[in-house]
Amino acid sequence: MNYDVISELIINILRVQLIRKMMELFLPAEEADDKKIQAGFIFYYLMTTFLYSIFGWSVVCEIVNYLGILGLTFFYQGAWKKRVWISVVIFSINMACFLAVYFVSVQRVIVHQRAIQTLLLLICVTIISHTACPADSREIAFDKGQTYILIVIPAASVFILCMLLYGKSEGITALLICVSTLLINLSVFYLYHMMAENYRNLRENDIYRQQTYAYKNQLDVIMESQSRIRSLKHDMKNHMLTLQMLLRKKDWEEADRYLGSMQDFMANPAEYITTGNDAMDSLLNYKLQRANEILNTVEAKVSIPEKLILHSFDINVVLGNLLDNAIEAAVQTEEKKLKIAIKLDKGMLFINIRNSCQGIAGGKLRHLETTKEDAPNHGIGLNNVRRIVEKYHGDMDLICADGCMEVDIIMYIKEM
Repeated sequence: MNYDVISELIINILRVQLIRKMMELFLPAEEADDKKIQAGFIFYYLMTTFLYSIFGWSVVCEIVNYLGILGLTFFYQGAWKKRVWISVVIFSINMACFLAVYFVSVQRVIVHQRAIQTLLLLICVTIISHTACPADSREIAFDKGQTYILIVIPAASVFILCMLLYGKSEGITALLICVSTLLINLSVFYLYHMMAENYRNLRENDIYRQQTYAYKNQLDVIMESQSRIRSLKHDMKNHMLTLQMLLRKKDWEEADRYLGSMQDFMANPAEYITTGNDAMDSLLNYKLQRANEILNTVEAKVSIPEKLILHSFDINVVLGNLLDNAIEAAVQTEEKKLKIAIKLDKGMLFINIRNSCQGIAGGKLRHLETTKEDAPNHGIGLNNVRRIVEKYHGDMDLICADGCMEVDIIMYIKEM
């Protein structure tokens, strides 16, 4: 094996690794799938190396190259529109880097061209990695308008580059067009970054709006409870006289019934949880009020102190998403059942939410596919929950068995 062949093999390894780096900036992957992803990229490397060594730069090789990149995206999570976009933009940048060097090279030394082309691709990947926010970039979902904007630019770039290559263009004009298309494609990632920032702000606004509704609901609950206390206090003299009379008569049963009536009067039907923790009480009472309106069975057992070193925003992300998912799943079943258990023990916050469900395979799950029609804009709540759980060095398990979905969470929380 001569020097040129060895150099070509090494350079193509670097190119494939750069493509993988770019792909993983925008598409999330499961740790368990790492071996499959590795095997996929090895196959892609062997396939492209073999084809380019036989056919050189040709239409067939470029078609296979794009299909290979598109195929690699299926090892990652994400909507199909996002897979198409990332595969087109990677292919476009890869092609622009190669053609820019191709048109500026005078001697057309293949190995030297490949090395410089890969170096240029490395520079592009470095720029992209500093532009993108990894967490937001992986979570962002596309709507139709965003998809059109993001796909049309790299797709048009590929068309222009193909016209340059197979139209036998030469000289400085072709070089300038290649560089221009490369810069335009890099600007797409800045546009994507702005969309991710907007997406993050919208999600945070949704959380805070939900929190506002929850606090308003809790305020109504408190005011109603205070109203009942004032009413009972106003008539307390008469109640005491009645109880005193029953006790003198030794009518224990009637006295017990009378006390029960007073207790029922004091009970606020909208106050399901009273831990003293304002953030937790407000959110749970808000969610449980809705659950009791549409479900048959709702059970909640919460045991936490008034003070927790747990941000109210994080509470809303975790419990808000989990309860919304649980209620939505339970209402679609005949049982319509929801059970919640939350407790703090020795610095560990345990959250267990169990609901009836249907149409979900049994066993331990890593993630759930959304059943909503607008899938790209939904089904990402669990990823947000996982991020908060990891922030508190915790763990989350999803288990489906016997027609029920169960979520178990452990988070390490300090008491005040």
